[in-house]
Amino acid sequence: MQPLRQELEKFGVDPQRLGKLKQILRANVPDFADALYDGVADVPDPAMALANLESLLDAAGGSRGLKELTVEDRRALFILLGSSPSLCVTLTAAGPSWAELLKECLRIDEHDAARHAAVLAPAWKLPWEGFAEQLRRYRHHEYLRIGLNDLIGRYSIERTVQQLSELASGLFVACYNWARDRLREDYGEMRLSDREGDRDNAFVVLAMGKLGGGELNFSSDVDVVYLYESDVGLSSGGVRGQIEPRAFFTKLAESITRAMQEVTPAGFAFRVDLRLRPDGMNGPIANSAANSLLYYESYGQTWERTALIQARPTAGSTALGERFLNDVRPFVFRRYLDYTTVADMKQMKARVESELGAKSRGNVKLGRGGVREIEFVVQVLQLINGGRDERVRTRGTLNTLRRLTACRYLPEGEGVALADAYRFLRDVEHKIQIVHQRQTHAVPKDARDQETLARRLGYRGDDAAARFWVDLERQTAIVRRAFEQLFYEPAAETQRVGDATAEQLIRILDDGEASIPRLRELGFAQPESAQQSLLLLRDGPRSAPASPRRRKVLYDLAPALLACIRQSANPDLALENMATFVSSVGARTSFLVLLRENPGTLRMMVELFGASQFLANSFLRHPEMLDSLVRADLVRVHRTLVDLCEELDSLRAGASDFEEALDVLRRFRNQEFLRIGINDLQGLLEPEDVAAQLALLAEACVRCAAKLATEEVCARYGWRSLSGRFAVIAMGKLGGGELNYNSDLDLIFVYDEGGDESARVMAHERFTKIVQRLITILQVNTKEGLAYRIDTRLRPSGRSGPLVTSLDGFQHYHEESAQLWERQALIKARPITGDPELIQAVEDVIETFVYRAPLTRDDVREIRRLRFRMERELARETQGHVNIKTGRGGLVDVEFVTQMLQLRYGTEESSVRSRRTLDALVALGTVGVLPESDQRILIDGYQFIRRVEHGLRLAYDRPVEDLERGDIDVGVVARRMGFAGDAAAAGEALWREFAQRRETIRACYDRWFDRCESGAV
Repeated sequence: MQPLRQELEKFGVDPQRLGKLKQILRANVPDFADALYDGVADVPDPAMALANLESLLDAAGGSRGLKELTVEDRRALFILLGSSPSLCVTLTAAGPSWAELLKECLRIDEHDAARHAAVLAPAWKLPWEGFAEQLRRYRHHEYLRIGLNDLIGRYSIERTVQQLSELASGLFVACYNWARDRLREDYGEMRLSDREGDRDNAFVVLAMGKLGGGELNFSSDVDVVYLYESDVGLSSGGVRGQIEPRAFFTKLAESITRAMQEVTPAGFAFRVDLRLRPDGMNGPIANSAANSLLYYESYGQTWERTALIQARPTAGSTALGERFLNDVRPFVFRRYLDYTTVADMKQMKARVESELGAKSRGNVKLGRGGVREIEFVVQVLQLINGGRDERVRTRGTLNTLRRLTACRYLPEGEGVALADAYRFLRDVEHKIQIVHQRQTHAVPKDARDQETLARRLGYRGDDAAARFWVDLERQTAIVRRAFEQLFYEPAAETQRVGDATAEQLIRILDDGEASIPRLRELGFAQPESAQQSLLLLRDGPRSAPASPRRRKVLYDLAPALLACIRQSANPDLALENMATFVSSVGARTSFLVLLRENPGTLRMMVELFGASQFLANSFLRHPEMLDSLVRADLVRVHRTLVDLCEELDSLRAGASDFEEALDVLRRFRNQEFLRIGINDLQGLLEPEDVAAQLALLAEACVRCAAKLATEEVCARYGWRSLSGRFAVIAMGKLGGGELNYNSDLDLIFVYDEGGDESARVMAHERFTKIVQRLITILQVNTKEGLAYRIDTRLRPSGRSGPLVTSLDGFQHYHEESAQLWERQALIKARPITGDPELIQAVEDVIETFVYRAPLTRDDVREIRRLRFRMERELARETQGHVNIKTGRGGLVDVEFVTQMLQLRYGTEESSVRSRRTLDALVALGTVGVLPESDQRILIDGYQFIRRVEHGLRLAYDRPVEDLERGDIDVGVVARRMGFAGDAAAAGEALWREFAQRRETIRACYDRWFDRCESGAV
């Protein structure tokens, strides 16, 4: 008993006073009396618990209610008494029925906004006094339920904030309906007559801030914006006559606000904050949707964009609210990245820190590492990425953190850590506010108050407050680190990596005699051109000369920029491309700010501009792809087909019409090409991985195009659905998953009418229209370019055959008319989208046809004849002219010998029936057809040539099958492939190895064709 007594005295409990109460209770509730000391000692604030219990018993007229409590009820009561005087007031106000109220709060799990509004519906017809009384009493009871369940640990912090938000939303619905009823009596209804018919002039309460995000505190103001539909017309008339819409909806907004926040003898419901409305406190309390939209488009600032992220309709017309939010979305989520957002948010945070000053420590909302910094990180990432990725246009901080992490805009570890910190800090905030429901976010200064706060949070023991502070400092440090990495660290890193002489060079650029020798010393092979490029960077093009602010940003950026350029594979090319790109984006200061704030992006862009004209040209054609370069998901080296399809479907769903959907598809394809190319450039992908990723991307685009084509054609012709089934078959490199950067897509199309003869004709016409539309979707040029060129010449009967083939026709053709080269081509055939049953049927036809019988000697001879014809007519090689694909010992040699052996042995050995060349070669070795020496010759040679092909395509952005040795410098590619020496020496070494491998491949090719032709194997 002595330690317990000491614990109670530590918190200011008078033992005699407690003992006297125990004796009084023993007569009527002995079990409660026996638990009194332990119950009071175990709560956060024992002295508070004793005082609140005495008040409760006085108000109830005795201890009768205590008899109704179970052990769990009693535990909850003690926690409530020792945690929150403000909630105890509500319990005490119930008088003798307090125990029933307590049990009800513990029995009810949760309510949503609709339930709250339904309970309050009978009060809508009451006059002001009755309505205000019922609204406030209901609010207090619900606060008791939510607060009690939070304190006893039944509600998580996420559930608590959600329940508080549902309550506020339900009360807004009740206030809206009550206020509109009163105005209807006074002025009649506001009606509109238009092509939609005669209807109410709609009004909506938009929830903003924490209410919009479903994350209210116990003492939050509720941020709302009031909008109405139209300024047209007059009300229908009531006891006070008629009125214009603006006046009517102003009165409505004022009445709702009064109903929520006016202090009556019963208190208030919620404080309402209207400062987020258009033009803030200077603007009208209610605005038409059209005027609000005009305001945001004309005068909206970054902080207003962040406020609108959370906006949602909470009362009134949901349709009006959603329509407005859809219209204002381009203002909130800009299509092209505006990195001045980061600077604006940084300034907002700096103002908050300046106002707090030394009071920052312990302020879990506004202090360093507080809730506001997490919200800033989340909002900036949403504003930066939400313009092109609808998946992150979400409400609620925790929900959005999960989405940003899932979409790779935050590393998983950081996203989880920030979410944990947010839960911790919000819980601290709630446990501070729940005591007196005051709008405070700071840990109390008094030591005893700090200890009781720690105990409300679940800490126990003599060092409870100390352990709480350790955890608080740890969580705020995590948040601050993430905040600084986004807002401050990038610019600091840019300064650290810079060339100290760069700023001086920028200042003397106009003096050619001084700057050109300096540029030569810095490693530029063409210093005169480098000077002109730097002048373009510094001053901008004549059509858009640089502002003083832009020059200041460039001087800040120049040291890091020049350092990166000098370290690139080709400094002259990197600088030229950078200057051209700046001109193509209009010399925007925001572009330079972006590079200053993103040193990783700066390095990546310079590396790209200096090593890959293919990627550089993509940027020059589509400067908006800069948005993609700063996206965190560029680090996703490998993406799955499911991942690609889900993102593309999500992006397409946001397109407003068919033409925009075409552009969405092209932007996605371009951005993914960029991801693959950069990872290729950085050595994170082997050529086989590049080919596989390009094939998955193409497959995702074809799937999307097939859906879009079907929807568009059905809508155009009024078809509810398609009779029959449809499949798209990939051939060639797409079928084998071996796509190049510049590959066309070889496709054939098969359908199954699934009906009688009349249905067959109709199905052919319908699926022909769909295929024509699909091809158009992929290869028509829009402002975003084209997605892919489509080649359908491998279909049955080639160019003379129908564009689409029925399953029966497909099977009949290959049984009766197909040639050997078509059998060879179908080795790589792979259905990539369509009806699963039809796909299986097509695969059965293909496998039966391709592997129905081993090749004859004449078949082998015919394949060899076709190969030599390709070499003679397509490659046309000379001593200085090389074709790395169709030339002697090129890629086609490896593919033809592999396919010949597959057809020769695939009838008996199913494991060699692979569509991918390298997989087939491995399988041919595994089953004992190819000896290890020949297998290595073909695999290593194929990989080497593909690596050369990829490297040249990236570097020079030109068809690389035909090469004039004297016209192309392969030095950069050679050094990337590991050849030693300077560029010239490395390039010469590459050519020597290339020639050696070609001869070795051709010798192996001849050896196997000779054997098979002669019947030796």
